[in-house]
Amino acid sequence: MATPNLFILGAGKCGTTSLYDLLGGHPDIMVSNPKEPSFFCSHFQVVKNPVDYFRLFNSPKRYRVDSSHVYFSNPETSPLLRDLFPDAKFLVMLRHPKARAHSLYRHMRRAMHEDGRPLELAERFHEALLLEAERFRSLEFFANCRHYFWNFMYLRSSIYDEQLDRYFRLYPRENFLVMSLAEFRREPDRVKRTVAEFLNIDVAGFGPEAPFSNAAPPHDSYDAASDAVMEQYFGNLTARVDRLLGRSLDWSL
Repeated sequence: MATPNLFILGAGKCGTTSLYDLLGGHPDIMVSNPKEPSFFCSHFQVVKNPVDYFRLFNSPKRYRVDSSHVYFSNPETSPLLRDLFPDAKFLVMLRHPKARAHSLYRHMRRAMHEDGRPLELAERFHEALLLEAERFRSLEFFANCRHYFWNFMYLRSSIYDEQLDRYFRLYPRENFLVMSLAEFRREPDRVKRTVAEFLNIDVAGFGPEAPFSNAAPPHDSYDAASDAVMEQYFGNLTARVDRLLGRSLDWSL
């Protein structure tokens, strides 16, 4: 039975759906349906049965893709993937952590996973940021939250260097291609060439267009109070990630 050999790790709300759609159009690549089976995340599995999971990748194509973004934030996943798929390759799409945290919160609000408090949207986001430490420590919240736990950790799930390091300790660096959503949006043709080179496939297979999928509706930015919380929490995160990667990503908001 065929197995996945290429993973889009995430991060969530960083353009992974666009990357999934780009890969899915290439003749040498098949992408799983559903997009995010999340099988290797014991407390948030979309596909639970192992036979059903591996059947998703029954394809003769060169690359078979699992795009479950929960594998990036969930601490238990990386050693499972290493043990089962030691030769796998990984694509990682990142975004400025402030923009990513706010986008994730708005996604959780739209999907009705966050509590509906009678406050303005900006005030609710600020409240959620302040609640995060309490939620993180609460076993009850972990057991009973309405969705994937780490999707409520708007700050903690955006600490990219810790998440990358979990994988870098288990796999060779050359198995990873890390890019940013800003780079994909500003220079889609260059990103397509970089992905094709990383996978050793023909860039022409991606076609002339770059899909930008699952974009959120227009919205007001977060308020100054939320910005102050995120500024204090994230600190020099983007610089730390750049040092870890050995190159500077485009962190445009």
